[in-house]
Amino acid sequence: MAIDTPPQIERLDRALPALGAEAVRLSGRGAEMRHLADPLDHTWERLAVEHPEACSTAADYPGWAEHVAALAATNHRPKEAS
Repeated sequence: MAIDTPPQIERLDRALPALGAEAVRLSGRGAEMRHLADPLDHTWERLAVEHPEACSTAADYPGWAEHVAALAATNHRPKEAS
């Protein structure tokens, strides 16, 4: 016995992937805003300037710079769920 799916549920099923992608995008904006409002951010910046030996470099993460460059070159956007 087949059960018919109400049209409201069908519309919701189509909208959920886009909603999920929007939630991911907005969570990134929220993280950036929290970072900008961080009262200790200047302390971390000063630490990096005064102790560069404690900072990681591209050599610490082989292939990462190339990966980021490839994403930037393709204007990468997170894939939406299908």
